[in-house]
Amino acid sequence: MWLTKIRYLVALLIGCAAGAVAVALHQPVELIGEGLWGLETHTYDFRLAHRVPLPQSDQIVLVCIDEFSLEQLGVWPWPRNYHATVIENLKEAGARLIGVDVLFQGVTSEEAALELSLEKPLDWEPPLSEDDKALAEAICAAGNVVLAVQIATSEVQGDSELAAEYVQAAFPHWKFEAAAAGLGVIDVPEDIDTYVRRYRPTVVHQDEEYPTIAVQLAALYQGQSAEEVERTVVTEGRVFHPYLDGEHFLINYRAPAGQGFKELPFYQVMYGNFDPEDVRAKIVLVGATAAAMHDLHYCPLSLRRGADRQKTAEKMSGIEIHANALDTILNRRYLVPLPIPYTYLIAMVSAALVAALVGLLRPLWGLVGGFGVIAGATFAVSSHLLAASNLWMPLVAPLLAQMLAYAGMTTYLELTEERLRRQLRSTWGKRVSPEVMEQILANPERVAGKRIVATVMFTDMADFTAFCHSSSPEVVVETLNTYLTTMVEIIKRYGGTIDKFTGDGVMAVFDIPEPGPDHARRAIQAALEMQREAARIREKLAEGQWPLYMRVGIHTGELVAAEIGAEDLLSYTVVGDTVSTASRLEGLNKRYGTEIMVSKATFGAAGAGVVGRFVALGAVRVRGRAEPVDVYAIEQPPPQKGETNDEMP
Repeated sequence: MWLTKIRYLVALLIGCAAGAVAVALHQPVELIGEGLWGLETHTYDFRLAHRVPLPQSDQIVLVCIDEFSLEQLGVWPWPRNYHATVIENLKEAGARLIGVDVLFQGVTSEEAALELSLEKPLDWEPPLSEDDKALAEAICAAGNVVLAVQIATSEVQGDSELAAEYVQAAFPHWKFEAAAAGLGVIDVPEDIDTYVRRYRPTVVHQDEEYPTIAVQLAALYQGQSAEEVERTVVTEGRVFHPYLDGEHFLINYRAPAGQGFKELPFYQVMYGNFDPEDVRAKIVLVGATAAAMHDLHYCPLSLRRGADRQKTAEKMSGIEIHANALDTILNRRYLVPLPIPYTYLIAMVSAALVAALVGLLRPLWGLVGGFGVIAGATFAVSSHLLAASNLWMPLVAPLLAQMLAYAGMTTYLELTEERLRRQLRSTWGKRVSPEVMEQILANPERVAGKRIVATVMFTDMADFTAFCHSSSPEVVVETLNTYLTTMVEIIKRYGGTIDKFTGDGVMAVFDIPEPGPDHARRAIQAALEMQREAARIREKLAEGQWPLYMRVGIHTGELVAAEIGAEDLLSYTVVGDTVSTASRLEGLNKRYGTEIMVSKATFGAAGAGVVGRFVALGAVRVRGRAEPVDVYAIEQPPPQKGETNDEMP
């Protein structure tokens, strides 16, 4: 029992240590780069990609500058009156808001292409072209258009003193900006593996905050200011987490690329060849989806099917990423990462459970029933929380903690209990029944050194020495092995333990390692069964073969059970006067012509439940004892009709 308590205490300590180590390795730090966080983002992508996708949004529609539109309308860039026509058609169809993910920087008049002459004033600017005027008028007339702003930040390479950030901003022409309902930044932040998982509510440029296009559209749609929407995002969408930039929130993608939103080709909208009901009272985003426009990005829902990601992953357009961010804000489906303290707790508890199950089931079964079950449950729970509650529970840290716990507990068992179990199996495996062996393994202190009252049995084969001289070694060995195998099976069946073989005999002890009040009765019943089996063997022998006769001596008393021997050669055995007395009683059978002789102590301890006929032989002197010992012979009872003398314990 004490081993069990220590085992589970060790399992708890290993679980806590494994959880702490796993979470520490899990977080990205400068010394080891991304660490295991990169693997965590891949498991995050996998869980998001394998959620049941949501149906198409009924709030947002995409007007796509796709391959078909490029074929129909010619090489990009298109004349701005094309965009003006699209805005007019969408407004006429009842679109509630129009977000344009296209930069309208500068003007397209011929004068803009000419170099400025020295004669022109410094504040001179080129006039708008007719297409520019048409676009400005369409934006102004619609009154619900949000235009794109690009604020790109890039790293300037250099040493620690020269390294810096380079910011490049591109705004629409001021007349377009004046006509628009608002501006929105269209840049999407990519993680180190180029996947887009996060979205920024605002971007600061020259000490001024600019909302991103999704935030600007959400503000206009809900009748709020961009600052109010940002505060909501900060409150509900951002949770302190050292692994994530606090300026971002996680995009909760509706469905894989091309499935989450209704898509209308740009050229069809320009020609008025679409159903107005598709856009009525909805937010319409206009932007590029064609590969030639170079606005495609990897996202968590991109497919990962092989080593060559470039050929197997499906990218998502920037406009669809903005649509997913907008959908996340409008429906408040923010993905919230689990706080670090809870990650620690889950990692430690799950690791401790794995360690405890390994200790309970042992390493081999613990791999399946411990680590396998807990790891599977962890994955299932994390996937359910992400799909049903929009809660991102880190997966790599708990799984790593469980692996470390399994390895740690297996190592501990191998160095301690497993070694002890091997020693116990080596010592007891062939001496007791499998059931008793399992009890020893479950409670090793049963075989610790102690003083007990038990019953000792000695057996011997009559005239075996003469048989050895008259028979070949092969016959002697075969006969002896057959006899001993049969007798050992009977002894084990009655709960006895084989202490040792004495040449042609057996020494067995009843009451170790499994104690029981009926050890004397079981010893006598085993002796009777052994004699019946010896008689059956004699009946099968051919005429002239050596007849197998066996003598049994049994005595009950106090003895010491312990591992005894040299330091490097120990054997668990019993010693004491009880052992020597049982051995002497076995030898006295030869003087009295009996087969089974038991002491008065055994006779009294056996009680009335023994099937057999006791014959009192009186007191006999036993070498090594000062006082004579009362002994009894046991004879097989005559079988009754329809009955046998066999009795199981």
